[in-house]
Amino acid sequence: MQALLSSLTGIVLRLLPLLLMAVVAGSTFWLVQINSQQEGTKAPVVRKHEADYYIERFSATELAQDGGTKVRFTGDKMVHFDDDQTYEVTRPAMRAYQPNRPPVSARADLGRMNAEGSVIDLYGNGFVERQQGADAAKDPLLTAASSYFQVLLNDDIVKTDKAVKLTRGPSVMTANGLIFNNVTREVQLLGNVRGTIITGAPARTPGS
Repeated sequence: MQALLSSLTGIVLRLLPLLLMAVVAGSTFWLVQINSQQEGTKAPVVRKHEADYYIERFSATELAQDGGTKVRFTGDKMVHFDDDQTYEVTRPAMRAYQPNRPPVSARADLGRMNAEGSVIDLYGNGFVERQQGADAAKDPLLTAASSYFQVLLNDDIVKTDKAVKLTRGPSVMTANGLIFNNVTREVQLLGNVRGTIITGAPARTPGS
């Protein structure tokens, strides 16, 4: 999760030159239109929330120092909006890899990122998964599912104020919200917490 959060902004920024090249013609036309306005016009120009460039079926990969994959970020479509410099990604999917640790992935139907790349909102079928580690008893499969997640990159926090289902191995918990601090590795479930916590290995049946 640490690599996923810290790398997303860099991946998007590295995509920008490619995206800008794809819309040089459109951008030039837009500049000509602006410059051709009559001088002396003082009425403020209100920019609409419209896309100025986009890229379809993109895939970006950041490599680790040893040449292996560090993080992969894909989506059906990424759109940039000029008025507030925000991004919208259709079906975003991310996976982060770290040595000797299980990979972490996240996906949703729609993602929105602010101009600074510090806040990412995931909407619709949001799902976060940390795969099972080498020792399943100590590091079982961990998942979180909700209709909405907010990722605060600068704080390394993932949170939601919507109904969420958290699983850790056979344990299942539900709540009205969640705050996960990736620095302290603490998970806080918020409001109407219910579920079943199962510890230890399951009992073995005779002859098994």
